[in-house]
Amino acid sequence: MAILAAGALLAPLGPVRAAEGSVLVAQCKSLLRGAKMRGNDVEFRQDPETVGCWAFMGAVQDLAGVADSANQPPLLGACLPPDGNRLQLVRAVVAYGGAHPPALREKAGVLALLALRDAFPCRKE
Repeated sequence: MAILAAGALLAPLGPVRAAEGSVLVAQCKSLLRGAKMRGNDVEFRQDPETVGCWAFMGAVQDLAGVADSANQPPLLGACLPPDGNRLQLVRAVVAYGGAHPPALREKAGVLALLALRDAFPCRKE
């Protein structure tokens, strides 16, 4: 039995593809349906869909903050509010997907980027 389990770990995974924006929006809608703010924390049902959205948007949030922390122009072209939270980003992605259906066919990263640029534009100085 242990040999079979080890063999399963070595099986080829096949091609890796980025999820479409429609998948991200569906996951994030699922998260929003059950999300509750408790102080500064967000509570939500832990399943593959909700965790997928939360983790993906966490990576986007971290990436967006890289240039900001180095006093450089925003890497993603979006200027997130300093007091903002990840739930705001999730809402922005869901709203953008609803308002721009063609964007749902884009890769999830492209849709998130477009959504954040739309929801959190940088001021021109």
